Amino acid sequence: MALTLNILCQSPVNDGRSPIDAVRETVDLAKAVDKLGYHRFWVAEHHSDKALASASPAVLIAHIAAQTNQIRVGSGGVLLPHHAPLKVAEDFNLLAALHPNRIDLGVGRSGGSEGRAPQALGSKVGTGKAWELFDELLSWMGEGTQARPFPEVFATPPTPHPAQVWALGTSPNSAKFAGERGLPYSFGAFLDPRNLMAALGAYHGGFKPSRWSDVGRVNLGWYVCAADTEEEAWRRCKSSELWFVETFLRGPNKPFPTTTRAEAAKYSQQEQAMVEFRRQTSIVGTGEQVIKGLTELKNQLMVDEFTLVTLTHDPGHRHDSYRCIANANR
Repeated sequence: MALTLNILCQSPVNDGRSPIDAVRETVDLAKAVDKLGYHRFWVAEHHSDKALASASPAVLIAHIAAQTNQIRVGSGGVLLPHHAPLKVAEDFNLLAALHPNRIDLGVGRSGGSEGRAPQALGSKVGTGKAWELFDELLSWMGEGTQARPFPEVFATPPTPHPAQVWALGTSPNSAKFAGERGLPYSFGAFLDPRNLMAALGAYHGGFKPSRWSDVGRVNLGWYVCAADTEEEAWRRCKSSELWFVETFLRGPNKPFPTTTRAEAAKYSQQEQAMVEFRRQTSIVGTGEQVIKGLTELKNQLMVDEFTLVTLTHDPGHRHDSYRCIANANR
């Protein structure tokens, strides 16, 4: 049986190209993978980031949904501390009214921002109110909501087919919250896989059926890259490896480096250890090798869906990767 495969596109800004190019490349990718049979296409939220261009998921989702036919389109995710929960509910109710049964609302609690962008946004990051905001958002979504802060207020337009809400996270805390509220849960292992097993245990152990879902459902985000040969796939990964090192260890806020610069990069012992760790938590190779690796993960972890993340300098290589994987998954 074919795997249920999704895509998260963070609108990567490649060295030598502009953020506008990055957003247009995201739209082009969505149209391409819609034809390849992928199930969901999610976009991210990042602010004041020179490497990631998508800052307004709702706007980008509206455009992508209008440009595609079958694929579900959503956020991976809306960073709730930056927003009023009622406004998020209204945005996604409108999207769901325009594109019934095709809209997902993935919700995250992190900052997703560089420097002082959270302050500029008036964000509630760091206030300890993330779970309260999430509960408030759930109270506004769809019909039959309870315990709204202002009972006479509702999220317009009401829709019989509200967005499908997903809780996003990388920790047992987020998994526990999702399970207790009966939400489907998406674990971003491409960011940090270390708490994966603990999170899955917390989610399934505490899951309570709800109006959102009768049973627990897990969507695992994983880094992959495919090409016609394994050697070429690893070569195409080098720019993302250098970007990870520069972002998390060296500190500059830079676009994704070219493959040529990445191939010439020199790493310290600490940096090389980070590269090796990331390689151990990635699946890279031919399309068949990627599907084999994902299938093994599914059998080991009993996850329901995979959200694939592929970061390459050349946007054409992302298209190639998702094509190879889709063909192998038929």
